[in-house]
Amino acid sequence: MVIVRGNKGRLHVSEDGVKTVCGWLVPAQATRTIPTVDWHKHTNCYNCTYRLWPNHGPTGYLRPTSSKDFPIRKACPHRLDPRQCTRCETARPQNWPCPNGCTDPTAHDPLHRYTRCTVLPPRRPAGPSGRCVDGCESTERAVRRANPELHFDLADSASMACYHCGGSVCVACQSTPVDGSLMICDACDVDDS
Repeated sequence: MVIVRGNKGRLHVSEDGVKTVCGWLVPAQATRTIPTVDWHKHTNCYNCTYRLWPNHGPTGYLRPTSSKDFPIRKACPHRLDPRQCTRCETARPQNWPCPNGCTDPTAHDPLHRYTRCTVLPPRRPAGPSGRCVDGCESTERAVRRANPELHFDLADSASMACYHCGGSVCVACQSTPVDGSLMICDACDVDDS
């Protein structure tokens, strides 16, 4: 295989130096390397890699999933991405060392929305109307308040629903009760014109 430098610094793979694997016709002035068997260490063209991988993919490496997955990474001993494998010592959980004092790195699995050591605050009682007596608070605000140093991958609905009573809250201030989801309260709906 020959590595060919294309437009904008893209490094393509070519078998003959005339046409790349992804279909780009190589101009005469393009830079070509000497033939190499380690094409996967040099290319950054997703289309070339995608087409070559089934038959010529290197063993022990991870197949890229997008054009941002370059350079190609080696797989961990469990044949997973080392950044996501919770069984490897090479894995670095997002919230480690734990600001809550947790001593188990496997409790910070980056593939889960909440870590196992997440502090969930107690829910406040709802009044006769079904809404909070002491004021509403979105799920996002309540969880972040209880765990100020942790990073969470929360759903969009976490900023629209009250953690305590489950009713809808303003998406801007996340504390004022509103009639439906994706609504803004009167205090936040100030016209700047």
